[in-house]
Amino acid sequence: MMRCAGAMRPSLIGALASLSLEGFARAEETAEPGDIVVTARATERRVLPPQIVLGSAELLDKQPTSLADALRGLPGVSVKTNSRGETIARLRGAEERQTAVFFEGAPFSVAWDGRIDLGVLPAGLIGNVTVTKGAVPIEYGTNAVAGVVDFQARRAAREGGGGFTGAVEAGTQGYINASGVATVGDERFDATIAGGYVSRDSVPVADRDALPFSQVGDDSRTNTDLDSFSIFGALGARFGAVETRVSILHNDTSRGIAPESDRDPNVAAPRYWRYPKILLTQVNLNVRAELADDVVLAGVVYRQWFDQQIDAYRTVAYTALRTQQFDDDNTLGGRLTLSNRIGPVDLRWSASYQRANHKQIDTPVPGVAGPRLEYEQNLLSLGVEGDVALGDATKLTLGAAYDRAKTPLTGDKPDQPTQDAPAFSASLRHAFGDDLTLTVSGGRRTRFATPRELYGEALGRFLINTGLKPERAWLFDAELAYRQPKFSIVVNPFYSRGEDTLGQRMVRVGNATLRQRFNLQGTKTYGVDAAVSAALTDRIGLALAGTALSARADAGDSPFRRLPQRPRHELSAVLDYKIDDKFMIAGEVLQTGSATDLDIDNTEARLPSSTEFNVRGRLTLFRLPGGMRVSATAAADNITDANVVPQLGLPLPGRIVRFGIRID
Repeated sequence: MMRCAGAMRPSLIGALASLSLEGFARAEETAEPGDIVVTARATERRVLPPQIVLGSAELLDKQPTSLADALRGLPGVSVKTNSRGETIARLRGAEERQTAVFFEGAPFSVAWDGRIDLGVLPAGLIGNVTVTKGAVPIEYGTNAVAGVVDFQARRAAREGGGGFTGAVEAGTQGYINASGVATVGDERFDATIAGGYVSRDSVPVADRDALPFSQVGDDSRTNTDLDSFSIFGALGARFGAVETRVSILHNDTSRGIAPESDRDPNVAAPRYWRYPKILLTQVNLNVRAELADDVVLAGVVYRQWFDQQIDAYRTVAYTALRTQQFDDDNTLGGRLTLSNRIGPVDLRWSASYQRANHKQIDTPVPGVAGPRLEYEQNLLSLGVEGDVALGDATKLTLGAAYDRAKTPLTGDKPDQPTQDAPAFSASLRHAFGDDLTLTVSGGRRTRFATPRELYGEALGRFLINTGLKPERAWLFDAELAYRQPKFSIVVNPFYSRGEDTLGQRMVRVGNATLRQRFNLQGTKTYGVDAAVSAALTDRIGLALAGTALSARADAGDSPFRRLPQRPRHELSAVLDYKIDDKFMIAGEVLQTGSATDLDIDNTEARLPSSTEFNVRGRLTLFRLPGGMRVSATAAADNITDANVVPQLGLPLPGRIVRFGIRID
């Protein structure tokens, strides 16, 4: 698990303190995830770009209810709910699809759309999460333009044993959350089984006056109910030099989507959508084999099935259907990494391939079902990365890759040409002593437009543009880290130059105003991530973290230069008080700077700044036979009912209070 250097206790303070390779290396030595997951491993010589690692102790203190909650408040990480109701992670002001998400070593998104809703998946099954920013390692393959969020499930410790963790919570607006994870294992086998359920009637409204249209009640956000069930199972085995692990995750969700309440329905109708069915199943098979001294082959094969129904209604009453969409997705992929040493150089040869098939039927109501349209996109990435020591204190990692996208099936839309692009990166780390390190990294990455961006009309919301080019980004980072046992500071200035970055514009077609994606000529994003942590006493800790950001399009390239939905800054402060493992209370402040958004008339609209206050606590009540503790938990999010508006017409929830019982 991640620690602030030295003896700082496992807490949020330690999580925010250790934000680079040094922290990741310590996590690899003690973290719960096993050895065979195919992710970017830290080694003695390897230099990785900026990272944040949270282990099970840090996740326990954060008391997250979902995978999305586990990421909130981390420097350079924004967690927002988009207009489709999906909770998405965004790194350093990047677009939603520019942040790649992995689970158990495999890509974890719906390939048709390039995104996945992290807000419905239970946090209880996660034992470790790593956020890598900038020019990420080539093992992650194509489309990781801004960085990667990598989740790994809980499992039994390598030396044998296991345990159980469970929690039940209830709170505001009919909120219920229950989850449990059981692990067992020894030197040869380990198994994990987990389940989670979350339900709510609605989310609370912070400011009724900020929702002038399509809002039925005063204190409950219209059409924000949720019912979601998840189950996960994994089995690992070790036979000499070969290790394997198979896992399966299934999620069954139904939900409503809040309508954009800044829009007058008589002028520009918002979405009146419901998802009566969302089914996601993903199976991963990981294998790792030591073929010889200093030669290791690691791989993952994954299969994902995704079914979805979208019901679009005519009015906010949600009684008269306008049209329905039925989606059927089937994705198959694999990744291989061969590690070997040639002289003084450690090498990693990487290959990844993914075939994603999407079938869709749109049906007007009343009316006859439309044709069953079929789309397919294939992604390929080949690369190599090498590490070399330039002395006792200096390490260098260089990487290069070739990425390719092919779209053999395009429904009833025009053919898409095959696209390809090179990628490369370099990372250099110098240690000035035991406490001070400087890491400089940079590179070039490419993201190909998803089939939905190319062909999706979103039930009449989008005007398609099949001529979209791949996004390209030049990325640069410089991370200076100073760590002492009771004090740590990390400063990370960054710069990104985007080429053909995808933006949106409003286009008038007849009597309707439609959105259309298009390639911006260029964008410039620069800023700084920073984190400071201090153990003020043996029981009190303080953590400060944040990002200052400027993100602008080139002159004359868009209706206005400032890129939408990019706050000028995001800051967090956490003060926690702990008495061993008996009692913990933490107060958190989240401050978000002002931003802009694209209004319906193609003009710039201002999103105001906001400040949220959160508090959470845990009290150990007693211990069960065998040592497991039973704790009472409590949390209050957005205590002051602040109106937080990440995008026009779609504010975040108001005050939410939760109480629960936890066993661990």
